[in-house]
Amino acid sequence: MAGRTKMSDLVLKDSGQRLTADVEGHELEIRYGWAKPDVMRVDFVGVPSVLGGRGLGTKLVGALVEKARQDGFQLLPVCGFARVQLQRHPEWQDVVH
Repeated sequence: MAGRTKMSDLVLKDSGQRLTADVEGHELEIRYGWAKPDVMRVDFVGVPSVLGGRGLGTKLVGALVEKARQDGFQLLPVCGFARVQLQRHPEWQDVVH
């Protein structure tokens, strides 16, 4: 259904220090680095303005949380948006460094 995207619908592609997901032909982006071998520093979360207001940034952070759990690393949010989203979701605290 156009206009609605679930977290499970987002497929993260890793191009090294950059995770992307495609939604309706537009690219969502997370830029990252590694603070430690098991701690990902989340530097930036971006959603094109044309897709704004649909909660896709939160869904993107949620998809990253799922990846962190699956791959066994923690998240260190440097990006203000990522930090706020991780704080708002107590169910995500298990992956916050």
